[in-house]
Amino acid sequence: MQKKSPDSENIRRSIKEESISLLEWKTLKLQISHFALTSMGKKSILEFEIPTSYAKCLKLLNQTIEINKLEEELNISISFSGVSDIKNNLQICAKGGVINAYQLLEIADTISASRYLNKLIFNKDLRPNLSGILEKLIANTQIERTLKEGIESNGRISDNASDKLRDLRQQVFSLRSERRKVLDTFIQRNVNYLQDTIIGDRYGRPVVAIKVNYLDKFHGVFHDSSASGNTLFLEPDFIVQKGNKIASLEAKVAAEEHRLISRWSDLIGKNTESLILMSDILLEVENALIRSRYSNWIKGKPPKVEKNPIVSLIGFSHPLLIWEYKKNGSNLPTPIDFKIGRDVKVVAITGPNTGGKTIALKGLGIALLMARSGLFIPSEATPIIPFCPNIYVDIGDNQSLQENLSTFSGHINRIKEILDSLDDKSGLSIVLLDEIGSGTDPAEGTALAIALLRYLAEKSDLTMITTHYGEIKSLKYSDNRFENVSVSFDDNSLKPNYKLNWGIPGRSNALSISKRIGLNEEIISEASELLRPKQVESINNIIKGLEEQRIRQQNAAEEAAELIARSELLHDELKKNYEYQKLNAEKFQAQERQRLSKNIKEAQLEVTKLIKRLRDANANGEDSRKIGIRLKEIGAEYLNNENNQESHPWNPVIGDYVRIKSLNTIGEIIDRDESGLSFEVKCGSFRSTLSINELEGLNGEKPKLTQSKIQVNSKQEGFSFSNIRTSKNTIDVRGLRVDEAEIIVEEKIRKFHGPLWIIHGIGTGKLKKGLRNYLSELSYVEKIEDAGKHEGGPG
Repeated sequence: MQKKSPDSENIRRSIKEESISLLEWKTLKLQISHFALTSMGKKSILEFEIPTSYAKCLKLLNQTIEINKLEEELNISISFSGVSDIKNNLQICAKGGVINAYQLLEIADTISASRYLNKLIFNKDLRPNLSGILEKLIANTQIERTLKEGIESNGRISDNASDKLRDLRQQVFSLRSERRKVLDTFIQRNVNYLQDTIIGDRYGRPVVAIKVNYLDKFHGVFHDSSASGNTLFLEPDFIVQKGNKIASLEAKVAAEEHRLISRWSDLIGKNTESLILMSDILLEVENALIRSRYSNWIKGKPPKVEKNPIVSLIGFSHPLLIWEYKKNGSNLPTPIDFKIGRDVKVVAITGPNTGGKTIALKGLGIALLMARSGLFIPSEATPIIPFCPNIYVDIGDNQSLQENLSTFSGHINRIKEILDSLDDKSGLSIVLLDEIGSGTDPAEGTALAIALLRYLAEKSDLTMITTHYGEIKSLKYSDNRFENVSVSFDDNSLKPNYKLNWGIPGRSNALSISKRIGLNEEIISEASELLRPKQVESINNIIKGLEEQRIRQQNAAEEAAELIARSELLHDELKKNYEYQKLNAEKFQAQERQRLSKNIKEAQLEVTKLIKRLRDANANGEDSRKIGIRLKEIGAEYLNNENNQESHPWNPVIGDYVRIKSLNTIGEIIDRDESGLSFEVKCGSFRSTLSINELEGLNGEKPKLTQSKIQVNSKQEGFSFSNIRTSKNTIDVRGLRVDEAEIIVEEKIRKFHGPLWIIHGIGTGKLKKGLRNYLSELSYVEKIEDAGKHEGGPG
C-alpha cells in the first residue's frame, strides 16, 4: 500500500475542517456553550473536537441519554454548585508554588461537589457509561477535611488552623482592645480640642482629629492633615509603642498564615494527579449534562447512529433556526423530512431560490455532526442517521481574490480536493454540494455536473446537491441510484413553503411567476415559443401530476390523523362515562344493600310477631292456618329474585370467550383455578387474572355461585395474604395503554388485600411510570417496589 504523504494528510484534514466550518458548527457550539454550568464547561464546549471514532460517538450519546433520563426521573436540575476550574492552581502546586486560601477553598469545594455528584449519578445497572467514568474517582476526603477545617467559608484562615496562630491573634486582639480603651479615654478628656470624636485610620495606625490651633498641646506622630489644613491627624505618643507591638504581632500572624498555606499547597501538589483526574471526570459529566439540556431545549430525540448510509429524519428542524426563533423572535422553522434508503447514492434538491435548498443541505450536514458529538437531533420521530467520519462540503462562493480564481474555478478547485480525499477515505463519506456546476455556461455546467455526479455515485456513500439544471432531474429515471427532491412552491402566493417533496423534481415556475406579477403578455408568449413546448409541457405536466398526487396523499394522512385524534377523544369520553357509571353503580349497590337490609329487618320483625301469636294460648286452628300462609308469602317474596337469577346457570371453562365487564371487551379463558372463582383471560396482547364476578357470558349470562341465597358483594372478594406470586395475585397488563391498565389494576386492587404483582414489561417505560404514579396516589397502597430479579425485576 502506498504511504500517504504528510501534505496529502494535511489537505484532507483541512478539507474536513473547512467543511465543518461551512456547516456553521462553531456557531452551534457557541449556542450550546450557553448551557454550561461552569467556566471550564463553557471553554470545553467551545474547544470541543468532533470524534472520528464510532465507539467514542456511541459513548458520548449514551452518556447524554443516561444523564437526561436521570434528570427527568429526579424532576430537579442536577447542580454543579461548588465545582470550579482548578487545573491551573493544581499545576502551580505541582511545581512547588503557593496559592491563596480562597483558591485552596475552591479545591476543597470541588472535592465536596464531586462526592455529591458521584452519590447522585453512580449506578452501574442504570447508568453504566457515566458510572464507568465515576468509578475512577478518588474521594480525597482527607484533603477536603484538612482544608475546610483550616479555612473559613469567606477565605479567612481559621483560628483553629494552628495553636500558634490562635495565640498570636489573641494577643493582637487584646492589644487592640487595650489601645482602643486608652484612645476613648483620651478623646473624652480632650473633646474641646478635637474636630470629632471618631478614631480614624491612617496607614494602618489609629489617629484622632486635632484642631490645628491646639497643635502644641499634644505630642505624638502627625500622619496627615485635612485638605483645608484646619485638622491634623495625630497618633498620640502614649499609644505609638502599642501600635508598634501590634504591627510586630500582625507580621508574625501573616508569617504563620503563609506557613499554613504553603503546607496545604504542598499537600495539593503531592495529590495533583488524583485531583486532575477528578477535574477531568467532573468536566466529562458536565459536558454530558450540557448536551442533555441543550438537546431538551431544541426538543431533540436520541438518534440511532448506524454504520450504513441510511437517513431517516422526520420533522427535522435546523437547530440554528430554532435558536433564531426562540432567542431573536424570527419565524418558526418549517420541519422537513429526509428519507434516504441504502441504494440511493445521489440526491438532487431542486426548486426556486430562497426556497430552503441550502438550509436543507446544511441541515443534513449539521445533523450528521450532532450525531457524532452525542447530541439529540430535533425531529418529530426517532432519527436514524449514519456515523459518517468523512463529510465534505462545498457551499457558498469559493471565489478567491488572492489566487485570482473565478467563482466557477473556486468551486472546481474545491471539488477536486474533495475527490482526492475520497480516494483515501476510511469509513462512510457524504458529499454536500450547493449549486453544482454553476458559474459557467449552462450547457457545459450541466454536462460537467452530470458526469461528476455519476462519478460521486461510485466513490462516495451519499451525495446531496442543490441545482437549477433541469437535465439532472431526469437522472433518476435512468439510474436508480439517483433521487429527486423538490422545494414546495405556492403558486397562489408566489412564495416557497420550505417543505421537501421526496421523489418529485421541482418544476419551472419562471413563466408562471412572471405572468402573475404582470409582465407583458407578448414577452411571455415569445418566451414560451422559444422553449421546446412539447418537452417542457410534458415534463411539467408529469411533475404537476406528481405534486397533485402528493397533496392527495398528504390530505389523506391529515384525515387519518384527524380520525385518530377523534378516536382518542372518543376513548377519553368513554372512559369518563365508564368512571361515572362505575361510581353510580357503587352508589346503587349501596342503596340496594340498604333497602335489602331494611326489608330483611321488617320481615324478621313480622315473623317474630307471627311466632308470638302461635305461642299464644288463645290461638286457634284458623289463626295457625293464616300464619302459615303469611310465612310462605314472606319466603316467596324474598327468595324469588335469587331463584330467578339461578334459572340460567353459567359455568365458564377454558377456551370459552367471555366479556370483561370493566372494559366491555371480549377475551378468551386460558386458565382457571381449582375453585372455579378465578380465571386467567387473554385479551389481545395482554393477559390478566380476574375473578368470576368480573366476567359474564357473551349473551349476558351470569355465573352460578354456591353462596347463600342473600348475597352482598364484598370489597375484598379477591382477598389474599399470600407472599408467593400465584395466578390469583398477579395481573399482566403488557401491551395496554396507561389508562386501560389503571382500570384493570383498580378493579383488582379494590377487592384485594396483601402483596400484588403487576407485570408491565420494560418497553418505553411509559406504562411503568404511569402505573407507579397512579399507585402512589392511592392511600390504601402501603408501598411499591420492584419484584425480585428471578421474578422479572423492574419489568
